Amino acid sequence: MEQVYMPLLEAGHHVVSWQGVRAQESPARAKLTEREATPEGYEIYRPILLWTVEDVFAMHDKHGIKPNPLYKQGMGRVGCMPCINCGKQELYEIARRYPTEIERIAAWEGIVAQASKRGGSTFFPTANGHGEGIHDEVAWSRTAYGGKNYDLFKAMEFEDVPTCSSQYGLCE
Repeated sequence: MEQVYMPLLEAGHHVVSWQGVRAQESPARAKLTEREATPEGYEIYRPILLWTVEDVFAMHDKHGIKPNPLYKQGMGRVGCMPCINCGKQELYEIARRYPTEIERIAAWEGIVAQASKRGGSTFFPTANGHGEGIHDEVAWSRTAYGGKNYDLFKAMEFEDVPTCSSQYGLCE
């Protein structure tokens, strides 16, 4: 904000921040407007706010653009890795495909825990109630519906990672 927007605003330019968010992604995003003026003086524009996921991938096809490969690997959100809002199945896919990401998060949880007044830290919001750290969340992602018993099919799949697990039907 300070390095990019403020100098432009101070020079008298009209600044528009484009955001690629869709209302379908979450209840909070469903409440957003397509255009919004900010107190800082720039404008936010959300051109695909009312698009469906099918609209997004149809536009990719129309222009010959390949989607981010992570979408074919079971990810529903690719702005960060992992997204703190990812679901159970997506976390499961991340853990089996990218175990180093899980270890990276665990290392950061350890560092933050040292500075925490309560001596703990978790990457995911504790409201999930699945544990106190990334490894507990990954263990939960391997369970069946209800989160108490391990899913035997998932246990077998963890060793043999498929090439495509798209949430959006992108597999051929």
